[in-house]
Order: sequence, then structure tokens, then C-alpha cells
Amino acid sequence: MIRHLLQTLRLLLVSALAGAAWVAHRPADLPVPPQAGAVKNDDMLDMLRQTAIKRAAAMEISEAEINRHLKTVLSGKVANMFGGWVTFEGARVDLEPDSARLFLIWNLKGHVRTASVDLAISRDADHFHVELLRGAYGHLQMPRGMMRPIYPALTSVAEALDPEIKALFQMTKITIAKDKLVLDPRFPPT
Repeated sequence: MIRHLLQTLRLLLVSALAGAAWVAHRPADLPVPPQAGAVKNDDMLDMLRQTAIKRAAAMEISEAEINRHLKTVLSGKVANMFGGWVTFEGARVDLEPDSARLFLIWNLKGHVRTASVDLAISRDADHFHVELLRGAYGHLQMPRGMMRPIYPALTSVAEALDPEIKALFQMTKITIAKDKLVLDPRFPPT
């Protein structure tokens, strides 16, 4: 009797692991791909720098503009460790109130694979902090500790976007809203 119970438990465990592997390998539903536009690569970076220097008024950057910029900037900057076997296809952002979901997209021998992380930005005195809230491999939702294997890819993306991140963190206030990023460079009233 106990032997049959143990075999049933093993079968359930193997079924659960197989199901989790299937869910993790299904690519996530991605935001709409950015349309090709007549925007130069450095326009967003220049716009961020000029806004930080002038400190005149708040500005909004749409999700589509961010995704278009990611497509142009990351296409040749992220190193590929696996040669022709796996290629980095890019990144997309989905902005929701108070959090941003960053999708990393790979092509594994003709099959699209995704990983995503939910990020939140907070400010502590003079420093901004970016916190990884949770993530997903494909459709498999995971706590933030389980996202550790994609930290090298996130680091590569952050290094490729270093000038944009530095310009962004020159703002006084950063607010993530539905489908847009609101940046306020003005000094707070004293």
C-alpha cells in the first residue's frame, strides 16, 4: 500500500515538473513590437540630457518610444555568449502604474524564448533604487530569488544602456504610469 502511494507521489511530482517546464518554455505575451521610425539612436539620450540641464518642465516618454529606443540601441551592444546557438533578439518594456515589466527575448535555434522581470523605482535622498520585484520564465511566474540566473543578461542590458540610465537618474522625480514614463527634472520647492 505504501509502495503504491510513493509511486503515485513520484508520478505527480514528475507530472508537475513536466508541466512547469512546458509553461516556462512558452514565450510570454509580448507588448506590441516597436514600429520603425525616423528616430535616430541618440535622440532620446539627448532629450533626457537636455531636460535634466534645463530643469524647466516635466516630460512624458511613451512606452512605444522606449521600446523603439531599446530596439535600436540594444541590437548590436549586448554580447552573445553562445555563438549561433542562441541569439539575443532584444528587450521590450511594458509600463504599468508604479512598475515596469522588462521582457528579454532570445531566439533558440528558431524558437522564441522570453524571460521578464518586474522593476520598481524608488528614491532615497539623492539616490534612485531599482528593485526587482518578481519575474517569469515564459509564462512561469517566479519570485525574485528564482530570477538569479538571468542577472548576467540584465547586467549586459544595463551596461548597454548606461548613458541613458545615468541621464534618467539626473531627474528629480521618476513616475511610472500606464504606458508612459513621467520625468520631472525640477528641483522640489523649499
